[in-house]
Amino acid sequence: MTEKLKKAVNGPINAANETPKTTAARNYLFEATVAAMAHRPARRVEAILNARSDTGIKIEGRKIWVECKRVTTEHALERNLRKACSQLQDTFNAEIGSGHRGIIAMDVSKILNPKGELLVAKDDTELKRGLVRLLQDFSDKHSNLWQRIYAEKSRKIIGTVFRLSCLATSEVRKMSVQCSQWAVIPRADATAADVQLQERLVEALSQDL
Repeated sequence: MTEKLKKAVNGPINAANETPKTTAARNYLFEATVAAMAHRPARRVEAILNARSDTGIKIEGRKIWVECKRVTTEHALERNLRKACSQLQDTFNAEIGSGHRGIIAMDVSKILNPKGELLVAKDDTELKRGLVRLLQDFSDKHSNLWQRIYAEKSRKIIGTVFRLSCLATSEVRKMSVQCSQWAVIPRADATAADVQLQERLVEALSQDL
């Protein structure tokens, strides 16, 4: 975690100024963010900081290996998803135990808000509704891609969680806030238990620190 944070302090100040050669810092920061946000020991959800994958999450004793990807363009979605699946398979091959699961955590903020524009809403309710709608539309648009690739991969890979992060303001508050919204696409043939694991993870990621 310390090494990731050291790498995360580099890169351009404004995310809109990122280039393919300067994304490493925010990529590492996203990995650290997933681990930190998911770590809720009181809820029996804990980060595995020495994970072989980008990070790992233990939910009530079950280990979930997580590969994190920040994707900046829609045409890069399939490439990143396939790479994450291959990385998870390498982890499965190295880890002992049949109960392990894999999840891809994907930040799609730059796809949905490429210029890093301020999202303006009337109040907090409208703001949250807008973020949810953006992620839902994205999920609906690309669901077939995900399911097609999942069908080719190990059933231990149980789905993808998405994050949309942006600066926003509500007219009621009259102040800017950093917002994050999380969503999940389980694989179509995921078991009820595996779907529940993903819902628990998104719940942990969505809680205020």
